[in-house]
Amino acid sequence: MNNNIYLKGMSFIIPTLNEEIHIGGVLDSVRENVAGRYQYEVIIVDNGSVDRTVEIAEKKGALCLQALECSISSLRNLGVSIASYNIFVFLDGDVYLGRDWGEQIGPILERLSSNPDIITGSFYGISKENNWIERVWFAPRTTLSEVNYINGGHLIIHRDLFSRVGGFAPDMRTGEDYEFCTRARKVGARIENVPDLKVIHAGYPKSIKRFFTRERWHGSGDYNSFVTLLSSKPALICLANLCLALICLVGMFFYVRLWFVFLSVYCFFIFGISVAAAVNKSHSKINTDLLRIAFLYIIYFTARTMSLVDAVIGPLVKQTYKTKKLL
Repeated sequence: MNNNIYLKGMSFIIPTLNEEIHIGGVLDSVRENVAGRYQYEVIIVDNGSVDRTVEIAEKKGALCLQALECSISSLRNLGVSIASYNIFVFLDGDVYLGRDWGEQIGPILERLSSNPDIITGSFYGISKENNWIERVWFAPRTTLSEVNYINGGHLIIHRDLFSRVGGFAPDMRTGEDYEFCTRARKVGARIENVPDLKVIHAGYPKSIKRFFTRERWHGSGDYNSFVTLLSSKPALICLANLCLALICLVGMFFYVRLWFVFLSVYCFFIFGISVAAAVNKSHSKINTDLLRIAFLYIIYFTARTMSLVDAVIGPLVKQTYKTKKLL
């Protein structure tokens, strides 16, 4: 390949698992934005879908690989290993490119080619069929100017920087994008959110139950090691939350008459922390959404605390199960 193709070419790398509902539309959005403008390829790395994901992707012209029982990091790394171009665009199987993405990407490709020490992309936008959770929690992030990571579902990087960082950590189930960007900053990379590179995430939670489940899952990435715990402010808050909850439960057990005091102390803590976080998230603006955001922070910290409990109890349960099998 010549340098011009490297300048204008992109390898889209998309890990998938049972994405038949979205993958066709996602690939159409890629084609509509880049076909005829740039050289590109689409690499689907499938984690064992049992629906029509691979069939649909192949019909749309994507190169499909199968990799069973792998982390999402390993899937992305595998896609990189066969990529033809120097610019990698990591997408998720339910993240659609906006209509003018192809117009906005040109100058960014040139910047990355001349200065590969940049990780860019953008935070996901919300769909037209959004609800209040998406509007007050997720939508405000799209315009952030100062960020310390980019979502792995829309992360754009040059091959040289990816190699220097060492790829995504294959042992991480979630939080791999944050950890990747942390290592990238240590080798001199800059992280840039580009709001004009609009993408839509179709998988945002539309109910409190799904929001809780999502945050419980994502929170597990903070507890891979003592280092990741200490480097995450939400994880430290959740550690304090768990310790206080245990203290209050023990206090209520031994001092039954004072149960209301212990309960009040805990409620004051979780409500106070959530309101403070909501004020910070809304940039100190007092508006009608503040209480909604505070409520979601209560759910958020509760879910992330459950992730900590999972991280502690999970290995104990597995070890007990193994011991019983040996006996």
